[in-house]
Amino acid sequence: MNAALLELCPQSLDQGIAAEQGVIAPRQHPGRTLPAPPAPVAAAGHPDHAATPVPDSAATPVPVFVVPVGSAPHASGTGLSPDDCPGLNGHSRGTLDSAARRRLRARLPERVSAAMADADHWELYGTRGLLVVACGDDARRMGFSVESVRPATTPPYTPYEVLTVHEAHLAAGRPAAARDRLVTRFWVRKDAALQAVGCGLSLAPERIEAGFHGDHGTVRVPGFHGAEVLLSVRNFAFSAAYECAVAVPESLALTPSFSYSAG
Repeated sequence: MNAALLELCPQSLDQGIAAEQGVIAPRQHPGRTLPAPPAPVAAAGHPDHAATPVPDSAATPVPVFVVPVGSAPHASGTGLSPDDCPGLNGHSRGTLDSAARRRLRARLPERVSAAMADADHWELYGTRGLLVVACGDDARRMGFSVESVRPATTPPYTPYEVLTVHEAHLAAGRPAAARDRLVTRFWVRKDAALQAVGCGLSLAPERIEAGFHGDHGTVRVPGFHGAEVLLSVRNFAFSAAYECAVAVPESLALTPSFSYSAG
Protein backbone atom coordinates (compact mmCIF):
# COMPACT_ATOMS: atom_id res chain seq x y z
CA MET A 1 0.00 0.00 0.00
CA ASN A 2 2.66 2.54 1.02
CA ALA A 3 4.76 1.88 -2.07
CA ALA A 4 1.77 2.36 -4.33
CA LEU A 5 0.91 5.65 -2.70
CA LEU A 6 4.44 6.94 -2.89
CA GLU A 7 4.42 6.33 -6.64
CA LEU A 8 1.61 8.87 -7.10
CA CYS A 9 1.86 11.02 -10.17
CA PRO A 10 -0.28 14.19 -10.07
CA GLN A 11 -0.97 13.87 -13.80
CA SER A 12 -4.52 12.91 -13.31
CA LEU A 13 -6.94 10.88 -15.30
CA ASP A 14 -6.78 9.51 -18.80
CA GLN A 15 -7.85 12.12 -21.36
CA GLY A 16 -9.24 9.31 -23.51
CA ILE A 17 -11.66 8.34 -20.75
CA ALA A 18 -12.93 11.90 -20.59
CA ALA A 19 -13.46 12.06 -24.35
CA GLU A 20 -15.30 8.75 -24.26
CA GLN A 21 -17.56 10.01 -21.49
CA GLY A 22 -18.47 13.19 -23.32
CA VAL A 23 -19.11 15.10 -20.12
CA ILE A 24 -19.01 18.82 -19.44
CA ALA A 25 -16.00 20.72 -20.78
CA PRO A 26 -13.89 22.63 -18.24
CA ARG A 27 -14.02 26.39 -17.84
CA GLN A 28 -11.44 29.12 -18.02
CA HIS A 29 -9.65 30.63 -15.04
CA PRO A 30 -8.93 34.19 -16.23
CA GLY A 31 -6.57 36.38 -14.25
CA ARG A 32 -6.40 34.38 -11.04
CA THR A 33 -3.76 36.02 -8.85
CA LEU A 34 -4.99 36.67 -5.31
CA PRO A 35 -7.41 34.65 -3.18
CA ALA A 36 -10.88 36.15 -2.83
CA PRO A 37 -14.10 34.94 -1.22
CA PRO A 38 -16.06 32.59 -3.47
CA ALA A 39 -19.06 34.23 -5.09
CA PRO A 40 -21.93 32.96 -7.21
CA VAL A 41 -21.67 33.77 -10.89
CA ALA A 42 -24.20 33.75 -13.69
CA ALA A 43 -24.42 30.53 -15.65
CA ALA A 44 -24.10 32.13 -19.08
CA GLY A 45 -21.10 33.60 -20.86
CA HIS A 46 -18.28 31.62 -19.27
CA PRO A 47 -15.86 30.55 -22.06
CA ASP A 48 -14.68 26.99 -22.51
CA HIS A 49 -11.02 26.07 -22.78
CA ALA A 50 -8.78 23.03 -22.95
CA ALA A 51 -7.89 21.16 -19.76
CA THR A 52 -4.72 22.30 -17.98
CA PRO A 53 -2.93 19.41 -16.26
CA VAL A 54 -0.81 21.52 -13.89
CA PRO A 55 -1.92 23.99 -11.20
CA ASP A 56 -1.56 27.76 -11.70
CA SER A 57 2.01 28.77 -10.93
CA ALA A 58 0.70 31.82 -9.04
CA ALA A 59 -1.63 29.77 -6.86
CA THR A 60 -1.13 29.65 -3.09
CA PRO A 61 -0.10 26.12 -2.04
CA VAL A 62 -2.17 24.43 0.67
CA PRO A 63 -0.19 21.72 2.56
CA VAL A 64 -1.93 18.34 2.26
CA PHE A 65 -0.56 15.12 3.78
CA VAL A 66 -1.55 11.68 2.50
CA VAL A 67 -1.16 9.07 5.25
CA PRO A 68 -1.64 5.40 4.32
CA VAL A 69 -2.63 3.31 7.33
CA GLY A 70 -1.53 -0.33 7.23
CA SER A 71 -3.27 -3.37 8.62
CA ALA A 72 -1.06 -3.50 11.72
CA PRO A 73 -0.68 -0.71 14.30
CA HIS A 74 2.66 0.94 15.02
CA ALA A 75 5.03 -0.86 17.33
CA SER A 76 4.01 1.42 20.20
CA GLY A 77 0.45 0.11 19.98
CA THR A 78 -0.93 3.63 19.60
CA GLY A 79 -1.10 3.74 15.81
CA LEU A 80 -4.27 4.11 13.77
CA SER A 81 -5.91 1.09 12.22
CA PRO A 82 -7.46 1.17 8.74
CA ASP A 83 -10.92 1.16 10.30
CA ASP A 84 -10.14 4.30 12.34
CA CYS A 85 -9.89 6.47 9.23
CA PRO A 86 -13.58 6.67 8.20
CA GLY A 87 -14.49 7.84 11.71
CA LEU A 88 -12.09 10.78 11.35
CA ASN A 89 -13.58 11.91 8.04
CA GLY A 90 -15.05 15.41 8.30
CA HIS A 91 -13.37 16.31 11.56
CA SER A 92 -11.22 19.42 11.95
CA ARG A 93 -9.11 21.03 14.63
CA GLY A 94 -12.21 22.76 15.92
CA THR A 95 -14.36 19.62 16.23
CA LEU A 96 -11.88 17.74 18.45
CA ASP A 97 -11.06 18.72 22.02
CA SER A 98 -7.46 19.19 23.09
CA ALA A 99 -7.12 15.64 24.46
CA ALA A 100 -8.48 14.11 21.24
CA ARG A 101 -6.14 16.29 19.17
CA ARG A 102 -3.15 15.12 21.21
CA ARG A 103 -4.14 11.47 20.86
CA LEU A 104 -4.55 11.80 17.13
CA ARG A 105 -1.26 13.59 16.61
CA ALA A 106 0.53 10.92 18.67
CA ARG A 107 -0.71 8.30 16.21
CA LEU A 108 0.45 10.09 13.08
CA PRO A 109 3.92 10.33 11.50
CA GLU A 110 6.11 13.00 13.09
CA ARG A 111 6.12 15.42 10.18
CA VAL A 112 2.34 15.29 9.86
CA SER A 113 1.92 15.79 13.60
CA ALA A 114 4.34 18.73 13.56
CA ALA A 115 2.48 20.43 10.70
CA MET A 116 -0.82 20.01 12.55
CA ALA A 117 0.70 21.49 15.71
CA ASP A 118 1.90 24.57 13.80
CA ALA A 119 -1.36 25.14 11.92
CA ASP A 120 -4.19 27.25 13.30
CA HIS A 121 -6.61 25.06 11.35
CA TRP A 122 -6.59 21.60 9.78
CA GLU A 123 -9.17 19.26 8.31
CA LEU A 124 -9.35 15.48 8.00
CA TYR A 125 -10.66 13.35 5.15
CA GLY A 126 -10.61 9.61 5.50
CA THR A 127 -11.68 6.29 4.10
CA ARG A 128 -10.63 2.83 5.15
CA GLY A 129 -6.82 2.64 5.14
CA LEU A 130 -6.17 6.25 4.11
CA LEU A 131 -6.20 9.58 5.95
CA VAL A 132 -5.75 12.95 4.22
CA VAL A 133 -4.81 15.98 6.36
CA ALA A 134 -5.17 19.50 4.87
CA CYS A 135 -3.47 22.22 6.93
CA GLY A 136 -3.95 25.99 7.21
CA ASP A 137 -6.80 28.48 6.96
CA ASP A 138 -6.89 28.16 3.16
CA ALA A 139 -8.07 24.57 3.58
CA ARG A 140 -11.42 25.98 4.77
CA ARG A 141 -12.05 27.31 1.27
CA MET A 142 -11.30 24.05 -0.52
CA GLY A 143 -13.18 20.80 -0.71
CA PHE A 144 -11.58 17.36 -0.51
CA SER A 145 -13.08 13.91 -0.95
CA VAL A 146 -11.43 10.51 -0.87
CA GLU A 147 -13.12 7.15 -1.25
CA SER A 148 -11.90 3.59 -1.59
CA VAL A 149 -12.83 1.64 -4.70
CA ARG A 150 -14.16 -1.83 -4.06
CA PRO A 151 -14.33 -3.80 -7.33
CA ALA A 152 -17.16 -6.31 -7.67
CA THR A 153 -18.96 -4.93 -4.61
CA THR A 154 -21.69 -2.38 -4.13
CA PRO A 155 -20.24 1.16 -4.32
CA PRO A 156 -20.89 3.51 -1.37
CA TYR A 157 -23.88 5.03 -3.14
CA THR A 158 -25.90 3.65 -6.02
CA PRO A 159 -25.86 5.58 -9.32
CA TYR A 160 -29.51 6.46 -8.84
CA GLU A 161 -28.69 8.23 -5.58
CA VAL A 162 -25.78 10.41 -6.68
CA LEU A 163 -25.69 10.57 -10.47
CA THR A 164 -27.52 12.62 -13.04
CA VAL A 165 -29.41 10.78 -15.77
CA HIS A 166 -26.51 11.42 -18.15
CA GLU A 167 -23.91 10.12 -15.69
CA ALA A 168 -25.99 7.04 -14.87
CA HIS A 169 -26.24 6.29 -18.59
CA LEU A 170 -22.46 6.53 -18.96
CA ALA A 171 -21.89 4.20 -16.01
CA ALA A 172 -24.53 1.66 -17.03
CA GLY A 173 -22.70 0.66 -20.21
CA ARG A 174 -19.49 -0.33 -18.42
CA PRO A 175 -18.35 -3.65 -16.92
CA ALA A 176 -18.92 -3.91 -13.17
CA ALA A 177 -15.41 -2.97 -12.00
CA ALA A 178 -15.12 -0.01 -14.38
CA ARG A 179 -18.64 1.08 -13.48
CA ASP A 180 -17.89 1.09 -9.75
CA ARG A 181 -14.75 3.15 -10.29
CA LEU A 182 -16.54 5.65 -12.49
CA VAL A 183 -19.41 6.03 -10.02
CA THR A 184 -16.89 6.57 -7.21
CA ARG A 185 -14.99 9.08 -9.33
CA PHE A 186 -18.16 11.05 -10.05
CA TRP A 187 -19.12 10.89 -6.39
CA VAL A 188 -15.84 12.28 -5.01
CA ARG A 189 -15.95 15.16 -7.50
CA LYS A 190 -19.44 16.13 -6.39
CA ASP A 191 -18.63 15.63 -2.71
CA ALA A 192 -15.52 17.84 -2.96
CA ALA A 193 -17.48 20.56 -4.77
CA LEU A 194 -20.26 20.56 -2.17
CA GLN A 195 -17.70 20.76 0.64
CA ALA A 196 -15.95 23.68 -1.03
CA VAL A 197 -19.13 25.77 -1.02
CA GLY A 198 -20.06 24.63 2.48
CA CYS A 199 -23.45 23.10 1.72
CA GLY A 200 -22.61 19.40 2.09
CA LEU A 201 -25.44 17.00 1.34
CA SER A 202 -28.08 19.65 1.98
CA LEU A 203 -27.95 19.86 -1.83
CA ALA A 204 -28.77 16.61 -3.62
CA PRO A 205 -25.70 15.39 -5.58
CA GLU A 206 -27.89 14.16 -8.42
CA ARG A 207 -28.58 17.82 -9.23
CA ILE A 208 -24.89 18.39 -10.06
CA GLU A 209 -22.97 17.28 -13.13
CA ALA A 210 -19.55 16.02 -12.06
CA GLY A 211 -17.90 18.09 -14.80
CA PHE A 212 -15.20 15.50 -15.35
CA HIS A 213 -12.78 16.34 -18.15
CA GLY A 214 -9.42 14.67 -18.05
CA ASP A 215 -7.31 16.27 -15.37
CA HIS A 216 -9.83 18.83 -14.12
CA GLY A 217 -12.95 20.66 -15.06
CA THR A 218 -15.76 22.84 -13.79
CA VAL A 219 -18.45 21.62 -11.45
CA ARG A 220 -21.43 23.98 -11.20
CA VAL A 221 -23.19 24.10 -7.85
CA PRO A 222 -26.65 25.70 -7.98
CA GLY A 223 -27.01 28.87 -5.93
CA PHE A 224 -29.78 31.30 -5.13
CA HIS A 225 -31.85 33.18 -7.73
CA GLY A 226 -30.50 31.14 -10.67
CA ALA A 227 -26.84 31.92 -9.98
CA GLU A 228 -24.20 29.21 -9.72
CA VAL A 229 -20.87 28.75 -7.97
CA LEU A 230 -18.22 27.49 -10.38
CA LEU A 231 -15.58 25.19 -8.94
CA SER A 232 -12.44 23.81 -10.50
CA VAL A 233 -12.23 20.13 -9.51
CA ARG A 234 -9.18 17.94 -9.99
CA ASN A 235 -8.79 14.21 -9.53
CA PHE A 236 -5.60 12.75 -8.06
CA ALA A 237 -4.78 9.05 -8.45
CA PHE A 238 -3.08 8.04 -5.19
CA SER A 239 -3.35 4.37 -6.10
CA ALA A 240 -5.70 1.99 -7.86
CA ALA A 241 -7.46 1.49 -4.52
CA TYR A 242 -8.69 5.09 -4.12
CA GLU A 243 -10.37 7.98 -5.89
CA CYS A 244 -9.64 11.50 -4.64
CA ALA A 245 -10.87 14.91 -5.78
CA VAL A 246 -10.00 18.45 -4.73
CA ALA A 247 -12.33 21.39 -5.43
CA VAL A 248 -11.52 25.11 -5.40
CA PRO A 249 -13.88 27.97 -6.29
CA GLU A 250 -12.69 29.37 -9.60
CA SER A 251 -12.35 32.82 -8.02
CA LEU A 252 -9.55 31.53 -5.75
CA ALA A 253 -5.92 30.84 -6.62
CA LEU A 254 -5.31 27.85 -4.33
CA THR A 255 -3.85 24.45 -5.10
CA PRO A 256 -3.02 21.42 -2.93
CA SER A 257 0.64 20.82 -2.22
CA PHE A 258 0.81 17.10 -1.48
CA SER A 259 3.24 15.28 0.78
CA TYR A 260 3.25 11.53 1.21
CA SER A 261 4.00 9.58 4.32
CA ALA A 262 5.21 6.03 4.64
CA GLY A 263 3.25 6.12 7.90
